[in-house]
Amino acid sequence: MSKRKYMVIVSGVMIMLCLGVAYSWGVFLLPIEQDLGWGRAQISLAVSILLLVFSAFMSIGGICEKKYGPRLTATIGGLFVAAGWIGASFSQSPLWLYSFYGILGGIGTGLGYIPSVSCGIKWFPGKKGLVTGIIIFGFGFGAAFLSPVMSHLINIYGWRTTMLFSGAAFGAVITLFAQFLSAPLCELTAGKAGQQTPERSYSPKEMLRTCSFRVLFVTYFLAMVAGMMTIGHVVAFARGQGLSAIQGAFALTILSVFNGLGRVITGYLSDLWGGHKTLVLLFFMIGGGMFLLVHAGGIVSLYLLAAFIGLCFGGFLAVYPPLTADYYGKQNFSINYGLVFIGYGSGCFLGPVLGGLVFDFFHSYRFAFYSSGALALLGGAVVWFLLKNPSEKAA
Repeated sequence: MSKRKYMVIVSGVMIMLCLGVAYSWGVFLLPIEQDLGWGRAQISLAVSILLLVFSAFMSIGGICEKKYGPRLTATIGGLFVAAGWIGASFSQSPLWLYSFYGILGGIGTGLGYIPSVSCGIKWFPGKKGLVTGIIIFGFGFGAAFLSPVMSHLINIYGWRTTMLFSGAAFGAVITLFAQFLSAPLCELTAGKAGQQTPERSYSPKEMLRTCSFRVLFVTYFLAMVAGMMTIGHVVAFARGQGLSAIQGAFALTILSVFNGLGRVITGYLSDLWGGHKTLVLLFFMIGGGMFLLVHAGGIVSLYLLAAFIGLCFGGFLAVYPPLTADYYGKQNFSINYGLVFIGYGSGCFLGPVLGGLVFDFFHSYRFAFYSSGALALLGGAVVWFLLKNPSEKAA
């Protein structure tokens, strides 16, 4: 039993490593632009679509997990990821790229993501924040070592061949480790041993009626707009600052490393301090980082700010899942969090595209980064004043 629950964590991390490669899209931005002559906003729309579809299929993945189990759900997700990447490697038009990389890849990411997180929370109910952080560490860290690897492969073989073989490899790894995902035989026993449990378990319909859900949704959206403005364009921004292709890719690597570390660290702090306080801190930190990024004058300051922003961005992904479980219970967690996660996808959809549009219009990221910083500060204020536990409020 103990080996099985730790294998769930290992498998979740490995699956997330492959799914999180979406954050490496920045290394494909310039090669596709140079090869096909498309604008950056047009190319960035592909990853925006993937993240939006990903968030929409989180709740569908939750329904599938509940009905068919985590193994089958994640396995199908892996097949969709492979089909999306392999198909996208043959793109000759934006519509083709959007259909394969954006839609098929997004479906696969949504189906593969939620079973990993849900199984971890069910096996470790007393350490929801830490376990969630460890599992989704892979989603943030995947781009850390894969970004420079894919950048190197692109230089040698081109973006098409790199995308094709990457998709095949990701599909194989996800499908393999999906077979080790499982929930406890009796999930009800997971709440014993003195762990704090919510007063009630909310159905999705009940959750949607609460003010707290709307606050979680809107603030998740604001956090992702700010974060994805950086992740989606940090390589191009670095190149504009005079850095080489490898130096620019390394900025994304640093951001991704701290993105992953931020999930573990913040997950632990969330268990220690509570999700509310942790969220407020993250919003104000990333807001300040976005304002400072505009003034990064050299490689050292750029790397430091990339690390700082990555740390905060990863933290959000570690706080919202356990906070959803605390507020609305574990019984319907996979579906409930899938609905909250649509806020994530909406913000991720807007962030990269908005950054590309602003750059195409102003030929600078200054206004975009200032705007996203202001939105992050607004998100912190909304959490501070409006986010309440619905169960405590009802009591």
